[in-house]
Amino acid sequence: MIIIENLKIYYNKKAISYPDIHIEDNEFVGLFGKSGCGKTSLLEALFGLDFQGELKYDKCTINNVDIKEIGSNKYDYISYCPQFSQNAFNPKLSVLEHIHLTLKGNGLKYNEGEIANLMEKLGLDPILLKYYPYMLSGGQKQRLILLISILKRPKLLILDEPSSAIDLITLRKIVEFLASFKGKLTIIMVAHQKVLLEKVTDRIIALEGYDNAEG
Repeated sequence: MIIIENLKIYYNKKAISYPDIHIEDNEFVGLFGKSGCGKTSLLEALFGLDFQGELKYDKCTINNVDIKEIGSNKYDYISYCPQFSQNAFNPKLSVLEHIHLTLKGNGLKYNEGEIANLMEKLGLDPILLKYYPYMLSGGQKQRLILLISILKRPKLLILDEPSSAIDLITLRKIVEFLASFKGKLTIIMVAHQKVLLEKVTDRIIALEGYDNAEG
C-alpha cells in the first residue's frame, strides 16, 4: 500500500529525514515520536491536499503510484483526518446532512442500518443525526468525524491525533471502534500516547526528528 525509501521533507526551513517505511494492505500502523519529530509533516506531505514543502526520495508510492503523480483523486480511496478535523464541520449543516453529502460525493447510498450500527459502536445517540455542530461536544464531533470517514469505505484511513482533547470514556470507544476494523483496511494513526498505539495497532514506527539542516 505505501512504500517510502530515503525520504526527506524540506518544510518551514527545516529538513526532516524519515526511516524507510513499508506498510502493507490492511495493516494498522502507529506513528510515534516526541513533539517536533515530523509526524504531522509526514502526513501532510503524503495525504494533504496542498502541501507547501518539498519532497526528495528514492521511492515514495501510495497504492503503487508515485506521490508526485497523485492528484486529488487520492481521496477516492483515502480518508484523511488531520489534527482538529472535528472543527471542519459546516455550521449550517446538520450531522445527517454531512453524512448525505459524503455518501453522495462517493457514489454511495444511505444505509440506515449501517449508520445505526456505527453510531452504536461509537457510543453515539441516534438523535445526534439531527444536531448541528454547535450542539455537539468535542468528543461527539471527534467520533462523528470517524464515522463519516469510515462511511466512504476507504482503503486507507489516516488519523492524526484522534485521541486529543477527549475524555477517557470517549477514548475507549474510539479505540474499540478502530480495533473492529483491523485487517479490513489500512490504517495509519499518529498519537502522543505510545500505550494507546500498543493497544490498538499491529506495529509502531518510531520517528526520530529534524536534521540540523536548512531547507
